[in-house]
Amino acid sequence: MHLRFLLRLLAALSAAVLLTGGAIPQTLAQTIALTKATLIDGSGAAAQPNITIVMDNGRIRDLGAGVTAPAGATVVDLAGKFVLPGIINGHGHVGPAPRDPQLRQYALYGVTTTTSMYFDQDDVQAFKQAQKAGDLRGARILTVMYRFMSEPFRPGSEMKTPEEARGKVDEIVAKDTDFVKVWIDAQGGRFPKLTPEFTAAVMDQAKKHNKIRMAHIVELEDARRMVDQGVNILVHNVRDKDIPDDFIATLKERNVSVISTLAREEALFVYGGPDAPTDNPFFQKGLNSERLALLRTKMRDEQANDANKPRWVRMFETDKKNLKKLADSGIRFGFGTDSGGALDRYFIQGWFEHRQMELMRDAGLTPMQIIQAFSKNNSEMLGIDKDFGTLAKGKAADLLVLTRNPLDDITNMKSIETVYLGGKKFE
Repeated sequence: MHLRFLLRLLAALSAAVLLTGGAIPQTLAQTIALTKATLIDGSGAAAQPNITIVMDNGRIRDLGAGVTAPAGATVVDLAGKFVLPGIINGHGHVGPAPRDPQLRQYALYGVTTTTSMYFDQDDVQAFKQAQKAGDLRGARILTVMYRFMSEPFRPGSEMKTPEEARGKVDEIVAKDTDFVKVWIDAQGGRFPKLTPEFTAAVMDQAKKHNKIRMAHIVELEDARRMVDQGVNILVHNVRDKDIPDDFIATLKERNVSVISTLAREEALFVYGGPDAPTDNPFFQKGLNSERLALLRTKMRDEQANDANKPRWVRMFETDKKNLKKLADSGIRFGFGTDSGGALDRYFIQGWFEHRQMELMRDAGLTPMQIIQAFSKNNSEMLGIDKDFGTLAKGKAADLLVLTRNPLDDITNMKSIETVYLGGKKFE
């Protein structure tokens, strides 16, 4: 009798797994209770001691000081440890292929959701659906699908007229893009910028489809243009000059969010100087020995002799000052890094997110402000706050367990003991 029952159960499980694309059916998901934890929920509320978090079906079934572990749950004692939302990276890159190793690296550093801000093949939507069904082999992915840009002879520059731009927006929306992004950057005078007529067409068409609108900018004048044209998120900070008070007022009036990418700005010069992180074991986890050797030689020499270094340093320092002004003025600021992309960029996925936290601290932000930036703020600006960003009953169980308190020192975010993705321990 017991053998026949077991065989029937295994057959049902196998069929269910096939029907759900490889994801374990929710009715058979494991229930896990994390007990005695100190909770930092991402909302900005004070840390809460002695909290129990019950997870099943990929979500938080219950949490609180008075919650008890259900019968049959796997109980994990987290006395003396800290639970936070997983890191949401509001400006990342996943590419070139394959995706899985990159998303795995993000997750191992505590990044549970990332954006992909360049180009993605059409199959990314099937990939996202598999993730939603529980097939999480790394960080969750959100994509712009296509980046409208002006650099000649590169993908993204095929559309030349406002009418063509509108057609391309329609195309990527039909492919279920999460966001629509334009790239306005003369790269120090090397390229023409997208024209105001072109970017206005992209923003207007994206708005008609109710899509979140993003812009890569460097200069204040381009930031003003995009805000006037209805952008939702500036995915880089203004870096050519200090942000004036009137622009702060405009950002606030129009509810525009800004992402500072300090780790990216630093990486344009840091590898060529004495502060290069190449001997840091936490950094070395993010790249293989061959890439590390090239970083210590070819990239070091290139940056040490780069005539543009003074410009990069000025932009980095301007970004820091502008970030602090945004935060002090009550503008919603997000958390992004520009990590990933072409291997020779050395914008290391995972490491960059932790370095960004340190640089936000150096800009004058508190640990709680930094935590809110990668959790609550990012989830709200990316339109995913119903399920992600803060830890609460009914939300997705994407969370981190730390051995040290990040409110004491934001570098304690590196003390990751466990990453839970969809309520399952990620290994």
